Order: sequence, then C-alpha cells, then structure tokens
Amino acid sequence: MIKDFIQGVLNYFEAIRLVSRLSLGRYFLYSGMIGLTIFFVMFVVVKSSYDSLSKVLDGVIPWDVSFMSTLTDILSVGFISVVFFIIFKHLVLIFTAPVMSILSEKVELEMANSNLDPYRNKSVIRELARGLRISTRNLIRELSITVFLFILGLFPVFAIGVGPLVFLVQSYYAGFGNYDFWAERHFDYRGTLDYMSGHKSKVTANGLIFLLMLSIPILGVIIAPPLATIAATVHGSEDIEPRDYLV
Repeated sequence: MIKDFIQGVLNYFEAIRLVSRLSLGRYFLYSGMIGLTIFFVMFVVVKSSYDSLSKVLDGVIPWDVSFMSTLTDILSVGFISVVFFIIFKHLVLIFTAPVMSILSEKVELEMANSNLDPYRNKSVIRELARGLRISTRNLIRELSITVFLFILGLFPVFAIGVGPLVFLVQSYYAGFGNYDFWAERHFDYRGTLDYMSGHKSKVTANGLIFLLMLSIPILGVIIAPPLATIAATVHGSEDIEPRDYLV
C-alpha cells in the first residue's frame, strides 16, 4: 500500500518530463482559462450564501450561547470551504474533460508499451453516458461521506480526525476523476469501478498531489489538471495488461 502510494506520487515527475518532451503546454492554457472562470463564478455564489448558513447553524447546534457565534462562524467557514472545493474540483474535471481526454490519449500513444489503436471506433453517446454516470456517482458519494464526517466532527471526541479523513476522501475521488480520462478508453462502467477499487493507494496519491496543486492560487488551476491527467495515464498505461480495448 505504501509502495503504491509513493509510486502514485513519483508518477508526477514522469509527467513533468513528458510535458516538455511532447510539447503539451497548450493543455495548461485551456485548463487555466476554464478553472479560473469556474472559480470566480463560484466565489461570488459562495460569498452570498455564508451568512445564511451561519444562521442555520445557530439554530441547530445545542451549545452554550456565549461561544455559539464563534463556533458557528468556524463551522460555516469550514463546511462551505470543503463543499466549495468539492464542487469546484468536480466542475474543473467535468469542463476540462474533453481536452484532458485528448491529452491522456496523446500521452498513452507515446508510451512504449501502448497497444492502443488510435483508429478504434468511438461511441460519443456511450462515452458521455458513462462519464455522466461516473461523475454523478462520485459527487453524490463524496458529498454524502463529507457531510457524515462533518456531523461526526460536531462531537469533540471525533473532531480531531475529521479534517484528515475529509482530505483523504477528496483525494481518492479527485484521483478517480484523473484516472478516468485514461480508463474511459479501456473499461466500461463496472470495469472502471473495479480498477479504481483495486488501486486505491495510487489513485489517492494522484488525487492528493492534485488537490495540493489545485489549492495554489491561480497557478493551481493551470497546472493541476494536466499534470494529474498525465501522471494517471503514465501509471495506467504501464500497469494494465494487454487486452482488447473498448470499441
């Protein structure tokens, strides 16, 4: 598990090398334009909803009034920040998907052991349906787990462990999304779930680095999606056994 996690991190160094060798700079420009647009739109929406959430928490947390205001402010900021980041991350993955899929395929075709057929038949409708199904599943599951963990965090005995657990959950689903740009060419819906389940450590490592990069102001949305996509494709292309690809 630890070895796989470390390998998932090391794949990013190979990704950086491939950016230069394959002249992939234009993909970073697209990622940055989309990411910054999403961020500023969401920032305006979230800023307007902060006061409303504070009032709701004032009414549901049964603790002493003397520190209620400070507590609800902290919880409001924490909860909104996490939900903001989850939704922002998924929107970035969704709206950059068309170009990240092309980037992933380009990288895979350059891999020495790739037997991917660039002329294989593609079903756009099937790929869209599969992608929407996976994205919806992951968003619902991630939000559900995160809300559950925040509820646990209301109890002091669990509070200290909530932050790391939320970050690991986010990392896994972020890595899932990055790997899926590669997996969509090789697996159907069920096959993708099985693959991710069997490679949790590498997927989580990919997502962890992705989130750390994404949290860098401005620069993060430019570099995170392409590098994470390349890193996931490098691992997937080296890991997968030769097989008949989806047609």
